[in-house]
Amino acid sequence: MAAVAIGILILAHIADYATFVVMIAQEGIGTELNPIVATLFEDWGMELLTMAKFSTVLLVAAVFLVVGKERPRVAAVVLGFGVSIGVLGAYSNILTIAS
Repeated sequence: MAAVAIGILILAHIADYATFVVMIAQEGIGTELNPIVATLFEDWGMELLTMAKFSTVLLVAAVFLVVGKERPRVAAVVLGFGVSIGVLGAYSNILTIAS
């Protein structure tokens, strides 16, 4: 069950990342709604942004696994929030691309 949950987290963030790449290629970084992402990209480039995305997903997955042993509900909330952020990012990127 944990592997499926973490797989969903990873897929949500892959969708966010992939749509981000397409969006900035077509529309430019000025269309990114998250100021942290836009600043990371402008100041440090795609490499650091990729590492930050990977690290964040890894952190959420690790917290889910560690906390889930003692507090499964808290772990589920953390994972749900992480998935929601990835889905929201992908959705906003798709809306920007489609407009």
